[in-house]
Amino acid sequence: MRIIIMKRIFLLLAIAMLTLLSVACANDTTSNTTKQAPQTAAKTTYTNSLAGKKILVAYFSATNNTKRVAEEIAQATGADIYRIEAAQGYSANPYDDKDLIQKEAYENLRPEVKAPLPASEMAKYDVIFVGSPIWWHQPAMVVCTFLEGYDLSGKTIVPFFTYGARSYLNESMQRIYKSTPNSVHVPASLPKDIEPDNIQQSQNDDDGIIMPADVDNIDTWLKVLQLK
Repeated sequence: MRIIIMKRIFLLLAIAMLTLLSVACANDTTSNTTKQAPQTAAKTTYTNSLAGKKILVAYFSATNNTKRVAEEIAQATGADIYRIEAAQGYSANPYDDKDLIQKEAYENLRPEVKAPLPASEMAKYDVIFVGSPIWWHQPAMVVCTFLEGYDLSGKTIVPFFTYGARSYLNESMQRIYKSTPNSVHVPASLPKDIEPDNIQQSQNDDDGIIMPADVDNIDTWLKVLQLK
């Protein structure tokens, strides 16, 4: 009888040990799953995500082509929008002012900005999309005046251009980057500028630079830049 009782006790102890081992294994599996979840989420996070950022689209437009693209970017990103204007306005047809515009571009001049944003207003933005036509192989130089009028250290600058050709994109992008030397730039790097001092002749160094007109829509462009 005593032997039977002892066997029952050992049997109960064995069952209890198996139960404890099962619970422990289940807890280990749950713990590992929880640790791996952030890694899965990280794969869908874009490098330069705009989430939670205060965004401005600042643009110069003479014929409203850049204005249209700027408005599409603002709508896609929820950004505020600001039109850069020169204190001395240009003709509706920029070619009527070609001598002035060419002089500003080739001599790297800085025309005055009409009604610039207060510095306190600019300070609140984290990301600034900067738009311009390409005029005589450079951005409209009033855009550079605008950018250089603020401390943009640490802010993200995303240039975009409206232009009917594929040349001089690199030269124009390089100019914006030089006007914002302490900013974060998207894209982070540009093709090598073959002749930095030569802006009067195409250098055929624009490969890899993507503009909104190169893709189906603004959302696609933002995704190419890893901004959405």
